[in-house]
Amino acid sequence: MKLVEIEDLVTELSDGQSWMRAVDGVSLAVQRGETVCLVGESGSGKSVTALSLMGLLPEARHRHPRGRIRLFGEEGVALDLLGAGEEVLAQVRGRRIGMIFQEPMTSLNPVLTIGEQLDEALQLHHPGMPDDERAARIVAALEEVRLPDPQGRVREYPHRLSGGQRQRVMIAMALICEPELLIADEPTTALDVTVQAGILALLRELQQRRGMGVLFITHDFGVVAQIADTVGVMRRGVLVESGRADDVLRRPQHEYTRSLIAALPERLVRSRRERPAGQPLVEVRDLRVHFPVRRGFLRRVVDQFRAVDGVSLSVREGEVLALVGESGCGKTTLGRALLRLLEPTAGEIRLEGRDITRVPQRALRTLRRRMQVVFQDPGSSLNPRLPIATTLLEPMRVHGIGVDDDERQARALALLERVEMPADSLWRYPHEFSGGQRQRLAIARALVLEPRFLLCDEITSALDVSVQAGILRLLRRLVDEDGLGLLFITHNMGVVEFLADRMAVMHDGRLVEDGITAEVLRAPREDYTRRLLAAVPRLDGALVEG
Repeated sequence: MKLVEIEDLVTELSDGQSWMRAVDGVSLAVQRGETVCLVGESGSGKSVTALSLMGLLPEARHRHPRGRIRLFGEEGVALDLLGAGEEVLAQVRGRRIGMIFQEPMTSLNPVLTIGEQLDEALQLHHPGMPDDERAARIVAALEEVRLPDPQGRVREYPHRLSGGQRQRVMIAMALICEPELLIADEPTTALDVTVQAGILALLRELQQRRGMGVLFITHDFGVVAQIADTVGVMRRGVLVESGRADDVLRRPQHEYTRSLIAALPERLVRSRRERPAGQPLVEVRDLRVHFPVRRGFLRRVVDQFRAVDGVSLSVREGEVLALVGESGCGKTTLGRALLRLLEPTAGEIRLEGRDITRVPQRALRTLRRRMQVVFQDPGSSLNPRLPIATTLLEPMRVHGIGVDDDERQARALALLERVEMPADSLWRYPHEFSGGQRQRLAIARALVLEPRFLLCDEITSALDVSVQAGILRLLRRLVDEDGLGLLFITHNMGVVEFLADRMAVMHDGRLVEDGITAEVLRAPREDYTRRLLAAVPRLDGALVEG
């Protein structure tokens, strides 16, 4: 039975001077009890389509030259959402259509408790409900999404919950008024694979129990294969392909759909050079990083939090070691300690055979040339006030690379060519580039000092699959051609499969398993590794025909 129907929708957005067409003639429908996945890269119009349906686009900055969105009741009576006034839409939102946004920390109010925020939705849509009934409904909603200790969580603030727990609260808030349609906009993008698996299973169970329709927005084809009944693929505002999930995934008709599937990291073909790994570049022996736990009025140290607890590993020349594990396992802390951006509590760090564990910061500065880092978000790590030329030339000046700025500029231009960026990038600012381009520039900045060791911390986690594929190929080429040693921190097993020669698995501050990537993926020894791999949503390797 049809629940929502979008017909020939056109949505245009304004920057105050001109209009841009964000959605161009999209038609799709969601049936009761059906999951429709809307797939596409950033800027394809997926979220704008959902926000058009909800009536949440900025007032006076959007228009719909044509199209219709109808929400059907149980008797088949249709409500035209594009023509509805704000009062009608306010009653529809939450009560008939619920929405889960991508980032719960920015969607939840930081100054209200979880219970107060859930209660607000009930008071709006059920003003006559008694206080005790609302309180019981709130606890029941948190129990339904399997939030630990729901009675206690009612009084908690969002910052005291983990990412997965905050997402469960968002689901409870979206479902507390029992809507007929649930819109989920990238609700698992920033979550670990095990947490993501739990959220997806929960959504499926709630949908089956309530008979809801679900419009699920994602760029992860592994998620699509796991949950979708119907798939729509969007590109530049146009729905280029749609159909039953099995048909679209097995027999994609549009070239864009085929290119997206081919760009998945587990499908990339790696050209392997027959070149054995060289000498160890970085070695970590029994490394420990502990943080004091303070309590009481005088803030006395009562315990130690063991973020990294006795880890030993090495990275060789011409080798990629992937460090994987869930959030909070100690991956990033280990990486920062290895670079001496955090002081280790105990253990030993060796760079090209030299013990740098206790080297003073002043002496460490000269060693920074040999070990560099690329952070997860280039938008916050590139200085927005400086042109790329300054970002690349200044480190060379500090370390005495090049006889003058002309030589340094020539080096910078050669480096931009290596990371496949145009020469005019030098004179532009970070905000003028896309996310993938900024990540290439961040890699260029790390390489400008000609390091031997490079640490990359989740640098592809927020990128579209086609952009991610380009970054991964670039990194692999740099390792193979220059003999760099690369420590790649990630939770994406597809990335690990393509990029890494060896992998190491962390859990609760300890290294629980390590070995050659293909062997660990094929036959993991530890239960934790098996659970981690089992939780990964994947497009079956034999799924696409022809």
